[in-house]
Amino acid sequence: MSKSGSERRAHPRVETNFQLHGSPEQGGAVARMVANNLSLGGLRCTSSADFPEMTRLAVRLLLPVRNGGTIETETVDIEAVVVRREPAESATSEQPRFELSLFFTRVDDDARLRLQSFIAMNKGIVASSTPASP
Repeated sequence: MSKSGSERRAHPRVETNFQLHGSPEQGGAVARMVANNLSLGGLRCTSSADFPEMTRLAVRLLLPVRNGGTIETETVDIEAVVVRREPAESATSEQPRFELSLFFTRVDDDARLRLQSFIAMNKGIVASSTPASP
């Protein structure tokens, strides 16, 4: 018996809004993106750069974390592959945008711990099945 929609996910998602950078593993321009939701297995983001499905990306997450009374940016480097790509509703002919779903293919132990911590701090906000607008 197959599982339905959200039950197929190995990791729970949290709604979020932070910047990340991604570039193809074979080289190329660095794209700026905004994450809509995040799990230990991947994320959904909006990108001004178009990456076809199955493109491997080197990704740097710029996670906002509290340090006392201030918010700092913590970087987490991972590798991912684009598993879904759709034109964003906010796209225009002058400013194209794409909704991308990224599956994490390589996350070292330190990065996994930092992701777990970030998700735990934001777990009260569970992501819906529709992406949030950046």
